Amino acid sequence: MALSTRIRISIVNFASLFYFKKKSKVIFYHDIHSDKKYTEMSTPIEVFKNHIQIILENGYEIVAEITKPIGQIEICFDDAFLGLFKNIELIKKLKIPIQLFVISSYINKKNHINKQQLLEFNYDSLFTISSHTKSHKILNDISEEEIRGELKDSKHELESLLGCEVSSICFPEGAFNNRVVQIANSLNYKKQYSCIPGFYFNQVFPSVIGRSLVQFANKTEFESILKGGDHILSFWYKYKYYKK
Repeated sequence: MALSTRIRISIVNFASLFYFKKKSKVIFYHDIHSDKKYTEMSTPIEVFKNHIQIILENGYEIVAEITKPIGQIEICFDDAFLGLFKNIELIKKLKIPIQLFVISSYINKKNHINKQQLLEFNYDSLFTISSHTKSHKILNDISEEEIRGELKDSKHELESLLGCEVSSICFPEGAFNNRVVQIANSLNYKKQYSCIPGFYFNQVFPSVIGRSLVQFANKTEFESILKGGDHILSFWYKYKYYKK
């Protein structure tokens, strides 16, 4: 483990001693695997199951949509890699609601889910399908016309395929700016997700929901993140992901 990673984890663990209020929050992963990995960002099944156990043992409720300021956890997966589908029976067994952010142009690509698999997710009430843009371009690095195309095309393609409204979006790599938010609002994306950690109802930017990345967290770090320990790094995440 790199020194910088060890330092970050130590800071998060220490900060959790002061942040704990059991407030509702969003956590996210990229994929899960039992044997074959479809991305280096994938989380081993046993680690994922341990995370779920920790959430429940600490008295949280795992929900499809957070409605209460205290005691709820929302789980997201970004990119729609194939491992989540390969382990769909585990999700069903655990009865865990999942919000899946799909890159519309990646459907049917290698290591990602195909059209039929996406439809199977959509038919299951445990899964909510949302947008991760059309082609995963970093939104605050492209023109206004390109931003609108990434958001509008993805929404249209997913809604046409699924036959239902797609009203949430996750910004690729969590990057955004005021212009991105304004365009997302104009396209009726009611919820917009970034990678800046924070409790669900403590939005650091209007209409942008914070999330905590937990895909490689061990037991101690995961418990610290649930308590809000990673929020101490919010200023760094804002610097990294938010550009006016």
